Amino acid sequence: MAAARPVVATAVGDVPVVVRDGVTGLLVPAGDAAALSAAIGRVLKDPALAADLGAAARRQVLASYGPARMAEAFLSLYRTLGVEA
Repeated sequence: MAAARPVVATAVGDVPVVVRDGVTGLLVPAGDAAALSAAIGRVLKDPALAADLGAAARRQVLASYGPARMAEAFLSLYRTLGVEA
């Protein structure tokens, strides 16, 4: 996602928390090989869709896990622990 590439993944565990179906990637049911194949084919056949999904994925990663966000999270943790940064 950080590389602005579209994601095609199975909707298991916390994957749907990170990958928003139709926004930052395509999610398919676990164990559904036909749906996985179709989703991969859809991204490969539609470069505009792939670009849109990839760009949205990168924006999400930078907003949630980018350097500024991670620095804020660490500072908050340090303050919670009573450590002066």
